[in-house]
Amino acid sequence: MKNYKIYVLLVMAILVASCETDDKVTITVQETVGSGAILRTLDSTDPDDNPVDMFDTAATLSFSLQEQDDQGGDLLDRVEITVSFVDNNGTPDESVANAAIATINEFGEFEGLPSFDYSVTLADMLAATGISLTQLLPGDQFVLDMELFTTDGRSFKNSDTTGNVSGGSFFSSPYQYTYTTDDGIAFDIEDVNANEVSLTNPNEDFAVKITIDDGNDQALLETLNIYRAFVDRSLAEGETSRSEEEALFKTYTIADLDIEEGVSMLELDVTLDELYGPNLTFDDLGVNDEFQLRYEIVTADGRIVTTDENDTEYYRAVFVTECVQLNADAPYPGEYTINHFDSYGDGWNGAAISVQIDGGDVVNYTLEAGENGTSTFTVPEGATSLVVSFVSGDWDGEVTFTIQDPNLKTAAAVGTAPPAVGEITLLVCE
Repeated sequence: MKNYKIYVLLVMAILVASCETDDKVTITVQETVGSGAILRTLDSTDPDDNPVDMFDTAATLSFSLQEQDDQGGDLLDRVEITVSFVDNNGTPDESVANAAIATINEFGEFEGLPSFDYSVTLADMLAATGISLTQLLPGDQFVLDMELFTTDGRSFKNSDTTGNVSGGSFFSSPYQYTYTTDDGIAFDIEDVNANEVSLTNPNEDFAVKITIDDGNDQALLETLNIYRAFVDRSLAEGETSRSEEEALFKTYTIADLDIEEGVSMLELDVTLDELYGPNLTFDDLGVNDEFQLRYEIVTADGRIVTTDENDTEYYRAVFVTECVQLNADAPYPGEYTINHFDSYGDGWNGAAISVQIDGGDVVNYTLEAGENGTSTFTVPEGATSLVVSFVSGDWDGEVTFTIQDPNLKTAAAVGTAPPAVGEITLLVCE
């Protein structure tokens, strides 16, 4: 019993010590602050909110700060603010360090200590650093440094702080604030089918839906460029690499794209032969080869917005894969989706996709009207047979379709009308 009490006391002591760590730091600094002064952040614009928009010179950063010293604020003389521009895009580097932007020498009061509010616009920071708006690109940064000067001739800045002072729960006194420029463009690439090149997958095309929104009906944007490269990773011994350097693949004038509720849209649909280009064929491909597609927006004032890292906003990799079948011995259970398309826009005119499970009733799925639609059917657990077929109608030359498996991968596709009449092979791949 005595040992148990000792353990309980130890645990309580540890909990109290951990909870009071910040309080102890606070008290220690307050009692010994004769060695320094603190510029505490009461409030500031959150860097995670992407407050610096490369198109919006009125974008504003705001701060509320409080000074603290061992004379109750009487040592405060002034706060000098500088701004630095960090060029993360330019070649050569056009960074600018510590340009003077403001001096604060008039203060209010908060909780008995000197305080002040400060705000600065993107236009102010550009003017101070001498950077033009057209030099500003996504990923570039502005760094605001605040240096505190006391009446006895000392000064305190970011390099003088420790972790407890700069980032502690009470003081939060970093003296420095970094903001990264955002492009202000909502750019999205949505897969329309399984965008991979499979050595056994029946896809016949590469299709994505692209949406672009600059918040101004794309008046700030001019051109969408798409670049293509190929990486040959399946070389046999003695073979010459078929890799191809990046080159322009497609280009579009953004003003010519369809626009709905302020959002411009492009349905990019190209055959795989077009994706391969003039120097490659399907037979040249091997597992893990890669097509790289980089999307680039040219703004109306000549800036280029893009990225070159996979799975980032403006970049996609299309890999060559091999299907390891999940339905080789029995139908793969779950819900399948049929995507119907009709080029004329009046439905399938009697054509259909028929489905028969375990020799039961044949169910036809069709597009009654319009340009596109979806149907679903479910294969139950334990099913032993599945027959899916295309049934001819009056205007098969208008008909195309894709069938997605329960994992939302393309199990079958016909991208060129008319489809072949008869059984459709479904490949459900890992």
